[in-house]
Amino acid sequence: MKPAPPGVGRTVAHFDLQLTDDVRLFGFKLVTGSGGQYVVHAANIHGIKAATFTRELHQQITRAAAQAWSKISNDERDAAQGR
Repeated sequence: MKPAPPGVGRTVAHFDLQLTDDVRLFGFKLVTGSGGQYVVHAANIHGIKAATFTRELHQQITRAAAQAWSKISNDERDAAQGR
C-alpha cells in the first residue's frame, strides 16, 4: 500500500491485490467516502471499470485495505503528502 500523493481528491492510498495464487490485480484506490468510511475502487482503463466484485467480496477487500492503511505510520502518510 502506497499513500496517495497530494492533489488526488479523496484518494488516500493506492494498492495492488493478490486475489488468489493465480490472480493479481493492480491499481486499486482506497478513498475516503461520505461519513469518513473507506471505499475501494478497482482500476479504470480509459474510464471503464477493469474489474467488479460481489458486494461481499468488495466489503472484504475494503476491510482489508482499511486495516492495512491503519498500519501505515503518520510519518509515511505525511511524507507522501509533502508535509
